[in-house]
Amino acid sequence: MTTRKPRWWRAAVVTTAATGLLAGAAQPASGTSPEEPSTVEQQAFESAAAEFGVPAPLLLATSYQLTRWEDHRGQQSKAGGYGPMHLTEVDFEQLRRENPKLKKLADNPALHTLAEAAELVDLPPEQVKRDPEQNIRAGAALLAERAKQLGDGQLPTTMGDWYPAVAELSGSPQASGARSFADSVYEVLDRGRSRTTSTGQRVGFTEIPEVTPNRDLTGTGLADASATRLAPEPECPADLDCRYVPAAYAPTDPEDPTGGYGNYDTANRPKDVRINSIVIHDTETSYQSTISAFQNPAHGAASHYVIRSSDGQVTQMVPTKDMPWHAGSWDRNMRSIGIEHEGWAAEGGTWYTEQMYRSSAELVKYLADKYDIPLDREHILGHNEVSADKPEQAGGEHYDPGPYWDWAHYMNLLGAPLDGDTGGDDVVTIFPRFDTNRPVVTECPPEEECRELPSQPANFLYLRSEPRDDAPLLGSTSVHPDGSPGTTKIEDWSAKATVGRQYAVAERRDDWLALWFDGKKAWLRDPDGVNTAPADDAELVTPVRDGVPTYGMALPDAGDYPDGLEPRVIEPLPYELPLGQVYVAGRAGRAIDYNVGYDGVNDPNNHEVVIGRDTYVPVSYNHRWVYVKESDLEEA
Repeated sequence: MTTRKPRWWRAAVVTTAATGLLAGAAQPASGTSPEEPSTVEQQAFESAAAEFGVPAPLLLATSYQLTRWEDHRGQQSKAGGYGPMHLTEVDFEQLRRENPKLKKLADNPALHTLAEAAELVDLPPEQVKRDPEQNIRAGAALLAERAKQLGDGQLPTTMGDWYPAVAELSGSPQASGARSFADSVYEVLDRGRSRTTSTGQRVGFTEIPEVTPNRDLTGTGLADASATRLAPEPECPADLDCRYVPAAYAPTDPEDPTGGYGNYDTANRPKDVRINSIVIHDTETSYQSTISAFQNPAHGAASHYVIRSSDGQVTQMVPTKDMPWHAGSWDRNMRSIGIEHEGWAAEGGTWYTEQMYRSSAELVKYLADKYDIPLDREHILGHNEVSADKPEQAGGEHYDPGPYWDWAHYMNLLGAPLDGDTGGDDVVTIFPRFDTNRPVVTECPPEEECRELPSQPANFLYLRSEPRDDAPLLGSTSVHPDGSPGTTKIEDWSAKATVGRQYAVAERRDDWLALWFDGKKAWLRDPDGVNTAPADDAELVTPVRDGVPTYGMALPDAGDYPDGLEPRVIEPLPYELPLGQVYVAGRAGRAIDYNVGYDGVNDPNNHEVVIGRDTYVPVSYNHRWVYVKESDLEEA
């Protein structure tokens, strides 16, 4: 017997074309009449929903909040997920290598949904990773399986009763994060969504109004599912749409607090360590997936804030007094606040919306005022400008928020515009016109051919080894150990000079300008100073001898540590300052270290601040900031 399905069972394609909608933007559906699905991906959602008994709008809304229906050509997100349904497979060994504090990891099903979903559809996990249609099928099967587990083997009979299963699919082990995700899915259901993905797939559904979600999470196994904790007040400007969802501060193995923990360290900043900078990130996954990931202690990272692309909503996840592991640098984690922005660096311009820029700028101005952080490009910087702590990590640092973040516009919003003049005699600010600066950028996914990214405004200039257009791009031995030239790959920073960064002038020759960059002369085309601005207030330094070492951390010497506290060893980075070269210097400061571990373990030296005798100077050396001992420098 055929049972008539409720009217919401089948998704509706929006008749208006979604071209022109910002990728990732939460746009309402048009509300026009449904049509037959017109793209392969839409049909995949319809078919999978029917196959596994999941309401199609619910499946679409869940995927939208996980990935905005993007498959990113089978590449893994920063939260460990694959495909439109963000099915996860996290490599614990890699996490341990990247973060020594993750010593022991208990297996968490939320980090391994790929294998489970693939088994439900009897396919190899590799196919589910790479094939968007099969990924959607597997995700639908997993959502249905979660619902059956919670419903004594039966699927829910109302749209609202799918809420607990959607919450479990969030990936968050905490009820607060799971609720946040599920609430956002039902909000999407109420409004409808439509967009065209980066691969040209038109996907959407009309609104499903007046659905009352069953928010009872009893039986889900989510931590604190029945608790009624009051969340802290977020540290935000009063007029900003801001909320607080706590990141995980817990052992990776609940039964063994000594086996490591995530995703931040407690502190009492700025009383113990001064906060001197704000690091701008992008998420490389969706807003909701980021929040869920930060609630899992095995994720191994978090930031203080996450900002949504569509409307600029802010979620604070870690108190600013504490130190989340966001920068890939212990030194920078100690001293900074991290802000994640929903988006993908390779698709930057389509995710970095005006609402996001404005919310972020309001937040940064508030934090800068609170902690006396200068509003300049030394102290408001991208993750791509943070150097590795250790020499073996150099060359593999992050590159977010990537080449398409509009630094000039952002600094204007902060009330700290870059100098609008042109050129400069001894020192310049990198400042090409954003809307017309469209260099070639390529992306080379693993096991795939490189492809040129769509042309869009970019925030950097390419640097060449000689003053001519056909000269090789500048190379760096940390990125290219074989001595080969730089490339146009998005992650290759060896030949990129970013907007707002300042460099000493080495030479001018006709339309070409040479900078001191990475221990060598780096040439960029700068006719009549069109791509640069003066930086006359910059401090310039030069090494007192040849081969002065640089460091990723400004650490105290071994003799500065008190008895009973193991000194942290600092090794020079693979960058040196040659005699005679000149570099822009930041604010000097004393060496500092902070010994901190999990508060649940009895450590008499926990929260011990060590101040060294040496003073270090931040130096704008290449694409990144490094530290140099003040005694190794003199004014230029």
